[in-house]
Amino acid sequence: MGNFIAATLFAFAFIGQAVAGDASASQEWEKAQVIGMVPIHQAYRNVQYGFSVPIVGGKMYRPAAPNPNHGVLILLGNQRTISISAEYDAAEYGSTTSQLDHWLENEHPDSVKREDTMLAGKPAEEAILQASQVVTMVIAQRRDERGGILYELTLTTTLAHQNEDSAIFDNLAHSFKTYALQ
Repeated sequence: MGNFIAATLFAFAFIGQAVAGDASASQEWEKAQVIGMVPIHQAYRNVQYGFSVPIVGGKMYRPAAPNPNHGVLILLGNQRTISISAEYDAAEYGSTTSQLDHWLENEHPDSVKREDTMLAGKPAEEAILQASQVVTMVIAQRRDERGGILYELTLTTTLAHQNEDSAIFDNLAHSFKTYALQ
């Protein structure tokens, strides 16, 4: 009986160390993701690029000054993120399709699915990629005002968390708003 109790305690200690190791690795990953960023505790509005997103599940961050403020990063869990960003079309892609083609050109996914979608009530394109256990969804849109602003919403998740993270991503994409540039 004593050996059984000792073996059980050893097993629990081993499992506890493994869980603590996973938690520590997750915390280190999270810290690395948010270097140079500050937390956001309310809806995010970007005046320079004319868009806003609500506060959503996960931890939300934006670049700290004096870094350029192109958007937000949402940490959903270890190795799982959503990023929302905007920039001027300096590369002169000229269209949403060209923007997404450029984004996909260096990817080596096991599968890619592209389709038309809507973002803030305007045409956009979506791509879903899978490479091993990692799933990436991106929605791209070129706003044809003042030099063309490129919007990009990207979800990076795992197969195990794809359904729950996709639901958050879809809700975020549906609540993404644009407004007149100042």
